[in-house]
Amino acid sequence: MDLLQVIVELRHHEPLKLFRPYEELFRSLTGKELPEKEGVLPLPGFELNIGERKMRVVIDPARTAVVLGYVPNIGYYIDNVMATFNKISELVKLPPLTRLGIRSYWVEKADVNFTELVSLYKERLYKPNSIVEQSTDIGTTFTLSGNENTATVAFGPMELSQLRGRLLFPPPELPDVVTFLDVDYYSKPEPLEVTARMLHDFVNAGLNYAENQSQRLIKILSKE
Repeated sequence: MDLLQVIVELRHHEPLKLFRPYEELFRSLTGKELPEKEGVLPLPGFELNIGERKMRVVIDPARTAVVLGYVPNIGYYIDNVMATFNKISELVKLPPLTRLGIRSYWVEKADVNFTELVSLYKERLYKPNSIVEQSTDIGTTFTLSGNENTATVAFGPMELSQLRGRLLFPPPELPDVVTFLDVDYYSKPEPLEVTARMLHDFVNAGLNYAENQSQRLIKILSKE
């Protein structure tokens, strides 16, 4: 399957200091920490769209995310996401994490029309019953648990119009009908400090996990 879009998201234990300048101001004026009862809401976040790189960077009080819509191979994505998070870390220290996730979208061009692909899903994945027989579309979601990480895996037939709506940077040429796979691979640790090695290993593991799931799905759907 072809990898079309990847999102890495870090959810923070506390808002980034970038969005809490009032705390630094209070500390500089009084030499004390801002009392909790005096706390105010963090400043709003922002998005940066870098069209020539098919990239979006999201930075707000609760999370930091990098979306990449051009992914020729796994190594390219890992290099780009690490470079981006390194640049962010140079500007502001990332707080400990409460969730670390990588979500990837994969597609496989269908050699049949949408109705025939739905029929293939029914044949390969479901036992016959009245609900399945009356269905004109099929979508399946599983939550798979590993030793430390969890993944939500969703897949089904998809037409071009719906596929374009899923992608931030849709390529100019996409198939009319595809098998679509969405893998959200994540970890919910106790507040965890961010390190470059930890992030690199997690992104690599998440993409390899998703690629393995894509291969399993195509094998299940194969007529051979």
